[in-house]
Amino acid sequence: MSKFLKSGLLLLLVSFLVISCSNQLKTLENGKKIDSRLVGVWSGSEKDQQIDGIEKKWDMTRNGDGTFILDFVFTQNGRSQKSQETGNWWVEGNKFYEFHEESGKTDIYTYSVLNENQVKFKSQSISVNMNNDSYEFIDTRKK
Repeated sequence: MSKFLKSGLLLLLVSFLVISCSNQLKTLENGKKIDSRLVGVWSGSEKDQQIDGIEKKWDMTRNGDGTFILDFVFTQNGRSQKSQETGNWWVEGNKFYEFHEESGKTDIYTYSVLNENQVKFKSQSISVNMNNDSYEFIDTRKK
């Protein structure tokens, strides 16, 4: 294969990677970026990570405009309680930011897209106390 052809193929491959990665990020009017792979309805759960004896399940709707609705179900000793939180989300590099309107605080996680239906989050700075310093979970796409 000629040197010119190899260089052309390499340039084409690099261009494809840059274009495909940039299509995942969308800049909102406020200048913040969202990762389009995270848009949709996601579910997750954890047990004993926040408080011993508490199981937490959630559905999170992340909208393309950077807003979210987070529906929780907390279960302890067979009794359940529901709550809902709203706010804004955005990304910077591999960090996911989640501003909660109710508390006025922003939780920060690193995130990695495992596949089109699963995203792994690991806490960096969150507003609630945890039993576990390295709180992590996987969200699974529902829609």
